[in-house]
Amino acid sequence: MKQPDSNANKYMRYMGAGTQMLVTIALGVFIGNWLDVHFQTKTPWFSVGCSLVFIFIAIYLLIRSIPKE
Repeated sequence: MKQPDSNANKYMRYMGAGTQMLVTIALGVFIGNWLDVHFQTKTPWFSVGCSLVFIFIAIYLLIRSIPKE
């Protein structure tokens, strides 16, 4: 049997990590927008705050997923 290409596995891992970051950050933006609409804020503080928090969460998850070699 032919072994899968190791470069293809690396690309798939990075694509998965990128997708995870995208979904995590988009979730933060969605929650922030929903909170801004729900509490009828004049400035988008919930959107900004949730976006920043979820960006840090996405970076933390990315760092944890990097294999220790």
